[in-house]
Amino acid sequence: MHSSFRRRLAAAAAVVATTCAGVLVPVAANAVIVADPVNDRVADAPFTAVPTGTFETGLFDQGASEIVKHFGDRLFSVNAAAGAVFVLDASDPANPVELFQLGVDGTVANSVAVRADGLGVVALENAADKTAPGRVLFFDATADTAEDAVLGTVTVGSLPDMVTVSPDGAYAVVANEGEPADDFLTDPEGSVSVIALPAGIAAAAQDAVQTADFHAFENGALPEGVRTFGPTPEPGNPVSRNLEPEYITVVGTTAYTTLQEANAIAVVDLPSATVTDILPLGLKDWGTVGIDASDKDDVVNIANRPGLKGMYMPDGIASYEAGGQTFLVTANEGDARADWGDYSDEVRVKDLADDGYGPLCDEIAGLGDDETAGRINVSKEDGFDDARGCYSELWAYGGRSFSIWTADGQLVFDSGAQFEQITSQLEGVVFNAGHDDNEAESRSDAKGVEPENLVIGEIAGRTLAFIGLERLSGVMAYDITDPAAPTYVSYFDNRDFTVNLGDEIEALEDAGASDADIAALVKSAGDLGPEGLDFIPASESPSGEALLVTGNEVTGSTTIWTLDDGVTDVQVLTINDFHGRVSANGQEAGAAVVAGAVAQYEAANPNTLFVSAGDNIGASTFTSFIADDEPTIDALSAGGLDLSVVGNHEFDQGFADLTDRVIPRYEDKTGLPGADFALGANVYRKGTTDPALAEYAIREVDGVKVAFIGTVTSDTATLVSPAGIAELEFGDQLEAANRVAAELTATGAADVIVLLTHSGSAGADCAALAAEDSEYGSLVRGASADIDAIVSGHTHQLYACDIAGRPVLQAHQYGTTLGALDIRVDSATRALISIEGSTVDLVDASGTAAFPADADVAEIVAAAEDEAETLGSVPVGKISADILRGGTPAGSDRGVESSMGNLIADMYLWSTGEYENYGGATDAQIALMNPGGLRDDLLFEGDGTVTYADVAAVQPFGNTLVTLTLTGAQLEQVLEEQWQPGAERPKLHLGVSDGFAYEYVDDAAAGDHIKGMTYKGEPIAADDEFVVVTNSFLAAGGDGFAAFAEGTGTADSGIVDLAATVDYFEAETVVDPAPLGRAVVWTPGTEQPEEPGQPGTEQPGAEQPHDAWVTIDLSAKRIAQGDTLQVELTGLEPGQVVRAVLHSEPIVVQGLPAADASGTISFALAIPADFEVGAHTLVISSAGLPDVSASLEVVAGGALAATGLTQQPWILGLIAAALVIGGGVLALRRRRAGMPTAP
Repeated sequence: MHSSFRRRLAAAAAVVATTCAGVLVPVAANAVIVADPVNDRVADAPFTAVPTGTFETGLFDQGASEIVKHFGDRLFSVNAAAGAVFVLDASDPANPVELFQLGVDGTVANSVAVRADGLGVVALENAADKTAPGRVLFFDATADTAEDAVLGTVTVGSLPDMVTVSPDGAYAVVANEGEPADDFLTDPEGSVSVIALPAGIAAAAQDAVQTADFHAFENGALPEGVRTFGPTPEPGNPVSRNLEPEYITVVGTTAYTTLQEANAIAVVDLPSATVTDILPLGLKDWGTVGIDASDKDDVVNIANRPGLKGMYMPDGIASYEAGGQTFLVTANEGDARADWGDYSDEVRVKDLADDGYGPLCDEIAGLGDDETAGRINVSKEDGFDDARGCYSELWAYGGRSFSIWTADGQLVFDSGAQFEQITSQLEGVVFNAGHDDNEAESRSDAKGVEPENLVIGEIAGRTLAFIGLERLSGVMAYDITDPAAPTYVSYFDNRDFTVNLGDEIEALEDAGASDADIAALVKSAGDLGPEGLDFIPASESPSGEALLVTGNEVTGSTTIWTLDDGVTDVQVLTINDFHGRVSANGQEAGAAVVAGAVAQYEAANPNTLFVSAGDNIGASTFTSFIADDEPTIDALSAGGLDLSVVGNHEFDQGFADLTDRVIPRYEDKTGLPGADFALGANVYRKGTTDPALAEYAIREVDGVKVAFIGTVTSDTATLVSPAGIAELEFGDQLEAANRVAAELTATGAADVIVLLTHSGSAGADCAALAAEDSEYGSLVRGASADIDAIVSGHTHQLYACDIAGRPVLQAHQYGTTLGALDIRVDSATRALISIEGSTVDLVDASGTAAFPADADVAEIVAAAEDEAETLGSVPVGKISADILRGGTPAGSDRGVESSMGNLIADMYLWSTGEYENYGGATDAQIALMNPGGLRDDLLFEGDGTVTYADVAAVQPFGNTLVTLTLTGAQLEQVLEEQWQPGAERPKLHLGVSDGFAYEYVDDAAAGDHIKGMTYKGEPIAADDEFVVVTNSFLAAGGDGFAAFAEGTGTADSGIVDLAATVDYFEAETVVDPAPLGRAVVWTPGTEQPEEPGQPGTEQPGAEQPHDAWVTIDLSAKRIAQGDTLQVELTGLEPGQVVRAVLHSEPIVVQGLPAADASGTISFALAIPADFEVGAHTLVISSAGLPDVSASLEVVAGGALAATGLTQQPWILGLIAAALVIGGGVLALRRRRAGMPTAP
């Protein structure tokens, strides 16, 4: 922007911005990680489990943390003691804090799940009567308060114990356990509720609830092996009352729910809410697997016990797919149906005979000893041989294992006795201890470690099962990638075995200790009784690493484990050539969406950096350009930009502006070193090798130091005003990049080195890029091996290439695309494992943003747009008459020549030719403008003043001016492409610049429309070459002008069309409409066209049509240099304003009055003494009307003396009466090239 104009803007408007921010940080509960957590892992384990943070309630054995689920940065933890779901902020996994609680009066929360969009569901038990129907609460997981979160409830079956959401989000599925009342007077049926969920975040209606019951399996229809037993206090449906659904997993439209006490899995069809099958799970043989079944032998004794069987009796269940097949995975806990009334089915082995159920058969009689299996509980209902009158088999509860099954219930794998075998060998683990004591083997006679629940996750391409051991209070991890051959990976716990909570709490209570003292003791024990587990993949983790969350019901703690895979993942997001495109516009996402995309990627991986390859500012659109690009700096800063290389356009207003204004503003807005936003290792103080800018910047993320070296094209010196960079030199990029990389490597300052270069390939083909003979090609091929990736800009291309194993990328332009480098580094050694480059579109093909806009940046942009609207009212210059697009009304026909199109072409030519600050190697000779790029007219009003807003509305797309070389043949082909038969607009008439002309035939065959072309009156041959300037849209083949792609030496000047227009207006006192007639219809016999107005040619419009709106009468058809021409215009409307221009120079008639009452204007024109001799045209125009013209010939001064001059009688009378415009003679104003302005 021209400095004088900036001063006018400063005087015209003052803008004050104020910002305030407040942060509310909730206070965290005391987080306790024990001093020596157990962490065992195999050598090739894909992770190390690290206890990272915990939320503690301090409540002992009250179920204060059971089921846990994540959504975004939040955790939802079921607290049965409070009867509610605790909503935790886990954005810092080391410090989870409570936000609020969700619940419904009169209920107890049992389970929680959240759909991918944030619709949450909670299973609620009736607090007063667990046998009564329960409810499901719907909530908004994104809400900020409990009041805003609660959406509504529906009624479901008795004792809803677990709820999950189908993977497609269509259903919530509820396991209604249906336990009997404690007094055993009521025994409701077990069932599964299937709730059809709404598409959005809203509560489902009651009529969306269906119930799947077990009635079809009554009356002998129950598959053999499914256990139902014991009395029922109510008549009817004994099977349905015995079956108690526990946990659910969903595959497609099928749910699988464990029936723990029945040792079975039910299969439910969701659309019909029907139980279609029940799968009995059978027994495992402790005679071949091995078990420690005694708590009285004082040694670890995992031995085969023939005759002792194990019922799997799973509690938790999950599912996954391997090899195209679905598999179910169960945690085999083994809870017996509780003692309802006087009935219990479990009894110790040694008491079977004494209690009257029968003796052991001789072959298993040894199992009755305390040291073998005498103290283990078995089912009195199973294993009795009626014929022999003794127990030939003993069925114990639980498999003490996890199992993998096919979807039809066939066993694929069982971990056997591995849990006990592994934990017995671990230092720091008390073998088979309970969660309320630290006594070794206290649980050997009662389900051992007691696998309660499990969750499946994937790390490093391996599918892992994490199984919570309720009693031992640790987690087992197995690789189940191959369902038939799972392998142990890790065991970990956060338990202090020196704290014996059961005894110590009792002692404190007896001593009258406070709740706070008891809570402190509970916290000191670590985590006891893991009930629920949730796996958070790295892509959804607030830390960027996979996490495992455990809900520990005994200690009421919710603990977050980092599953450190030994690799630090760093992501670098890139933009280039943003050029102030802060506002969304078509495929240009706008700064707010760019920031939103960065925020979304950063949420997925906090180890994310956002960098630029230069030209953030300069060549900007009006909103940013009008405010010296400060909106762009502010928006990118608020959007998280970490650093940038300097681009050539950062020098547009000179080096002093860069160092004194731009760099400090980045520092002020980001709080980071401002120098890091203008890196330039090859920018030196003139005549020295002293760096003028920072050469590199280092950012450390999660312990990884990433260095960014910046270089800028050495052509910068020719692309900007020399005066602004007089003290600088731009050196060789390759030398500078390799020199700095060597220094960084030698000092060990960086683990990863990325080169940001503001230069790039002219095309997007990777093979051509690798081989191209250019500064950039040399840089790509010659960059040191110390440089791990190259991010480029300047050429506005889109590519992500692998060149000799190194990613080389460029992310197009204007915020249409993000580039991405995915970097993996060994966390221990900091060695680079891999680095890959890619790009992602920010806007889809329909123009819809692919990411949500960042609200803060959107506010900055909106303020800039408002300011631009205000500043847009500032004048930029004047016009002498309406300047219109084609058609009537103006703009309605893109297939005809227009004054506006030709004028814009003239402006383009001036900006890349006459303009002294144009930095191109060769001046343009011909300019072309597409009619579709013209979106408004400039209308003469008042004194003809036009504003920024006026000129911005003409070309609103923010294109830049591009030069290229075309041959005459190629130029003709461009003109031929104006005709596009079959298109909605069959012709698009290009505006052309002064000095270029052509003749055409409209109705010719394709390829035969153009009959001749001239440049400055000379015919153009097929092999002539011309430097042509057009806008970047047209140069890229826009509007079907594909021939531009054949040009050579294509170069983007970086001059935005709006900036060119503003500069042109400042250079001209008054801007005139460009004449028509540069393209004329060919008539047979015509030679090559000459430029309109060229001496010696027939002028377009010389023959006035009989129905013209004005009649032009001239005092002579020939006039000598230095003489005066008398003109009368008749047929006008009284008061009508017209414009007169004498072509071909052209010369504008100044001071024309409006038509008088008779519709007449009379005036005299003084022909300059140096006016070019030859044929000329006087063109008369008026708003909304076609031009009318008259021809005349100018001859050398005195040439008319010999031939005489015949004046028309009315003219003689007019002169005699001295009625020529108040006695004066109107002057002719030549159009001139004004003073240049900065690009």
